Amino acid sequence: MASPAAPEIGKHDLMILRKELRFASIRSSDRCLFHAAKWLAEQLNSLPQNVPSSHHYLKVQPSLPHDGAGLDTFVNDDEEDKYHLAKSYFNVNEFDRAARVVEGCVSSKAAFLCLYSKFMAGEKRKDEESEMVLGPLDGNVTANKELPILTKKLETMLADNKEDTFLLYLYGVVLLKQRNEKPAYQALVRSVVSYPYNWAAWDELKTITRSIEDVNRAMLDLPTHLMTSFFQLLASQELYHVNEGVYTLVEQLTDVFPRSSWLKSQRALLSYHVKDYEESEKIFDEIMQNDPYRLDFLDHYSNILYVMDKRSKLAFVAQVASATDKFRPETCCVIGNYFSMRSEHEKSIMYFRRALNLDRNFLSAWTLLGHEFVELKNTHAAIESYRRAIDVNRKDYRAWYGLGQAYEVLEMNYYALYYYQRAGALRPYDSQMWAAMAACYEKMNRPDDAIKSYKRALSGNAGTSAATANQWDGFELNTKTLIKIAKLYERVKRSDEAVHYMEMCLKAEPDLGPSEDIATAKSWLAHYEKEKLNLGRALQLAQELFDAGLMVEDSRAMVRDIRNQLDMDHPRI
Repeated sequence: MASPAAPEIGKHDLMILRKELRFASIRSSDRCLFHAAKWLAEQLNSLPQNVPSSHHYLKVQPSLPHDGAGLDTFVNDDEEDKYHLAKSYFNVNEFDRAARVVEGCVSSKAAFLCLYSKFMAGEKRKDEESEMVLGPLDGNVTANKELPILTKKLETMLADNKEDTFLLYLYGVVLLKQRNEKPAYQALVRSVVSYPYNWAAWDELKTITRSIEDVNRAMLDLPTHLMTSFFQLLASQELYHVNEGVYTLVEQLTDVFPRSSWLKSQRALLSYHVKDYEESEKIFDEIMQNDPYRLDFLDHYSNILYVMDKRSKLAFVAQVASATDKFRPETCCVIGNYFSMRSEHEKSIMYFRRALNLDRNFLSAWTLLGHEFVELKNTHAAIESYRRAIDVNRKDYRAWYGLGQAYEVLEMNYYALYYYQRAGALRPYDSQMWAAMAACYEKMNRPDDAIKSYKRALSGNAGTSAATANQWDGFELNTKTLIKIAKLYERVKRSDEAVHYMEMCLKAEPDLGPSEDIATAKSWLAHYEKEKLNLGRALQLAQELFDAGLMVEDSRAMVRDIRNQLDMDHPRI
């Protein structure tokens, strides 16, 4: 895969960047794009403090002439008053009232708020009409009935105002909801080109990129701008694409925004993706210490603590999250993970469902819900949960992998293989994906394909930060995988290759010490050497097994048989 190019760092007055971010946050907030406004304000406040305006940091072109003077103004006082009334209705979720108040207004802010209020009203009704999560009538088919009307209105308005960044953003969102990805991509690209600080558009744009190749192609259409670097980082992270280029991107952005919790979170997630759990935990600890009420990405932090089996720490994080906001999906997922670690799977499912009642598109909750149903042997519910996770985000390899596991349990190996292949396409260097494919090939009586997949599993982590210290000749010395490859070679009558991989297994002994896998390899090699009449080598291996206290009965019998054979070949005089 191609690596994302790092942004060019140059010199520019920090004061321009401050003004741009401040104004962008205000513009987003005026249009009730609160998540984008929050993100922009956080980056604004993460810039270095008390830096004189002559300090140089980053080359960034001003996005608006005259600091945006003349933009977002109202045609008269009456329209401005209506806008403020509509915004107050929007803030208390009275979306239909908000849309009616500013119906017919022509100013940029009021016109956007009218259409956005109608969109949110449709989303609200859609959620109200939806059945209980995974209930008997929950088919994920409820639609926002405002979308066709909004599409026509936006097309008419954009014909007169082709470069209104916020109308283009909303048009892209409406098209995405209707699965019209190509025109949605074009609308969102036009939005960020016309105004690069429209973070809401960047956040939607990243959902369309399905591969790092898509990201690289998109870079050709995007402006050379600081915000493009943020998009590049976010898209790469969500695609699990981790390399030196991505780390360089984080470092360069951190130089500009040294106190950004969001950038620290991205760095923690990159470490999580390469299974460097200790480093990821360390970064999340720092974020919690500096910003104890921040709940963003806390569900990922709880996943890390779950994998590391840190129950007491996970309980502490769950308590902190619950005290901060019980009704955030992140909090529900943290608590769900805590109950899962205690093997209270019914309670865990209850909290994951609560997270989904709060936000049907909260990806972590769908995937974790699938995991819990697997634990309860409810395979069909697990499959539906994973499918819904994929509906939310087709880039989630965990959901594809979970589907593979579920179908493997049902002994539907062709389906399982397909889903493992989809997971492997998203995580091509993850040995776990290739080992799962290999197991399917074995069950399907395709030993040659199984061997290739197991070899890919061995080389998958080699050379990455997820690799172990046990490596030899470009392979990770995973003894279980090595033995599986050797036995498959034995099955297809390729004894020399089988011996090679059993010998590779023994090379891990100095680091691993005596183990069941090492014992299996020595026992196999001892029998092989005995059949080949290499009795000295066979005796050495059998004796090592006996001395280590491994396979004691078998190794004792083998030592006795080999010595008897040696005595017959060389009788005492």
